[in-house]
Amino acid sequence: MTDSRDLIQAIDQPPMPGPGEKRRGILRFSHPSLAGWEWPFVIARGLQDGPAIAMTSGVHAGEYPPMRANIRFMRDLDPKALRGSIVSIPLVDPPAFYARSAFVCPIDGKNPNRCFPGTPTGTFSDVLAYSIFSNIIDLSTHLIDLHCGDIFEHLAPFTICRGSGDAQVDEVALGMATSFGLPFVVATEPTGAPLSGTTSAAAAGAGIPAITTEAGGRGLLTEPETQMQLRGIRNVLRYLGALEGEPEPTENQRIFTSSNGFNSPEEGMWLPEVDLTDEIEAGQRIGRIENLFGDEIAEIQAPLSGMILYITSSPAVRKGGLLGSIGVA
Repeated sequence: MTDSRDLIQAIDQPPMPGPGEKRRGILRFSHPSLAGWEWPFVIARGLQDGPAIAMTSGVHAGEYPPMRANIRFMRDLDPKALRGSIVSIPLVDPPAFYARSAFVCPIDGKNPNRCFPGTPTGTFSDVLAYSIFSNIIDLSTHLIDLHCGDIFEHLAPFTICRGSGDAQVDEVALGMATSFGLPFVVATEPTGAPLSGTTSAAAAGAGIPAITTEAGGRGLLTEPETQMQLRGIRNVLRYLGALEGEPEPTENQRIFTSSNGFNSPEEGMWLPEVDLTDEIEAGQRIGRIENLFGDEIAEIQAPLSGMILYITSSPAVRKGGLLGSIGVA
């Protein structure tokens, strides 16, 4: 059991422990919109200087293997073996976690991972993103944001890094993504378009190398995917020089330049006819939408050629709802 006397009580920022120490505590934010909510944290500092790493999970609070990996890694970490520091926030969106809400925060119905870097003048999710970004991510040198498929997402394990336009930042981010060691990597080029509101895109825009990892899904806490995330964390810290050793190699890793979602033209039941990692051609039939009489009301064709990266695993879909995504090299 946790002795409450061992927990640091912090406002806005976790305090840095002494060299070779690890502390855990409860973080509260001073913004009045977040009053009454608490964020557990663990912060570790090595004996030597090194990167200042932020590690987050639970931005989407139905994604359990990454949260579990974050918790387990920090419990097992010997701070004396660390160079630099690492601050861990295992659950970014507590209201969604306890409500078992997929994607969105139940307080305002927004997807927090479309709100970063946030604003102090918005609704709950905007202020949450602002507080996490300004007090945790923006003070770091690198970001590892751990994700997986949400409660109704089935996906192949992949890691995302988003181009910032800064060659040095993008080189490090790609190194982090490939070192994490999942079979697939989505490394997007900078487009000049506005940032998407994700943690890693906002970090890239601030000049911070960042990755978003994806392993697990469908609302399940699964050990193989938890182990994938744990292995990946260790690999990235080795790549950054925060831990001794070299990242474990990953055979036949495949890199895509984009992940392209496709949506339903009608509401009804989504019945996919392809599976994860299937290679598909543009125009190929990949599924159908049926109404609740069992009539086919829409044929779903692949909008482009590539590989199926993830599929919405729940049959229920609204018009315009996301059905899946295709990775394109």
